[in-house]
Amino acid sequence: MNSFIKVSLIYFLARILRVVGDGNCGSGVECIPLSECEELDAGLKKGSLLYIGLARQLHCGFNDMSGSEGGKVCCPDVYRKKINKGETFRIKPEVSGPVTANLLPDISVCGIQNSDRIVGGNATGLDEHPWMALIQYDKPKGSGFHCGGVLISSKYVLTAAHCLKGAELPTNWIPSHIRLGEYNITSKVDCNFEECAPPVQDVPIEELITHPQYNPIDGNEQYDIALIRLKYDATYNDFVKPICLPNSAVLRDSTFVDFTLEVAGWGKTERRSFSDVKLKVALPVRSQEDCRNVYKKASKEISDRQLCAGGDKGQDSCRGDSGGPLMGQIPTLQNWIVVGVVSYGPSPCGSRGWPGVYTRVTSYLEWIISNMKP
Repeated sequence: MNSFIKVSLIYFLARILRVVGDGNCGSGVECIPLSECEELDAGLKKGSLLYIGLARQLHCGFNDMSGSEGGKVCCPDVYRKKINKGETFRIKPEVSGPVTANLLPDISVCGIQNSDRIVGGNATGLDEHPWMALIQYDKPKGSGFHCGGVLISSKYVLTAAHCLKGAELPTNWIPSHIRLGEYNITSKVDCNFEECAPPVQDVPIEELITHPQYNPIDGNEQYDIALIRLKYDATYNDFVKPICLPNSAVLRDSTFVDFTLEVAGWGKTERRSFSDVKLKVALPVRSQEDCRNVYKKASKEISDRQLCAGGDKGQDSCRGDSGGPLMGQIPTLQNWIVVGVVSYGPSPCGSRGWPGVYTRVTSYLEWIISNMKP
């Protein structure tokens, strides 16, 4: 069985089992110690955020009554043996439209970073999340970075529509360039011990494509998604790479509820600056029901084209950019995918019980792909 089918199976199990600790895993699936479910155990040891969510959903009990001997999970047979690492896989585009496969990066190219190390505090590693982008605006008195985005191919950056035509965006701020490969915006050369990154890439913007149904004065921020086409191809290296779109059937159907995903950025928004260094924060995805109930208090509607993450005090996407990605790793393959785009959240950000709101990328795959061209 190839790796993609294994990914599909584990997602399918996570969606239908919803085990509550009684050891009932359903037909043909056994509740066994986590250490014996090799693929899941290996993913957890690597710190994969999506594996953490899967393990939580597949939990089915403990090895002893006290729980001190470790947990058990509903483990399909295919996860008891490690996958042949020599195999290569390609997830082909599954969305109809004028785009051919070569306009989207292959799974062997997208969503790959050199290491999965965890850096102390909230700072990222020098080459961590190499798909992060900054939008530079030309202003009457100079220029500045005030929104983020994520590189999805050598020619396109995904961002939020409010970063290009939002109600709070001054009309004389003109998006002009995309910066790629940045870490510390105050230094010309970024180094970490003996490792130094190459110069950043400031690529001119050729075209701004906001969703046609986005309304800047709609306080619900529906259809808050946009594409930016670059004037020429970005040059891939260890510090500049594209992220993957969630463009397989199993990922497109996932709600990602209870998964812990990640936001990264420099904290730049239309009106506020936060950090010179690229930061990150891990956030749990909340259910639609919980999110809607919270935002009813603020007279805002949450649609199925949006999702919420966070809600713990001091942990929010204000530590990332408006327009930046909510992201996680595909189990087994370990590629990073963009799940959401930073849209809006509570004020002050990081308020307990108030998750941030993100545009759900899977709801816009057809629109994204149909607006890409060679």
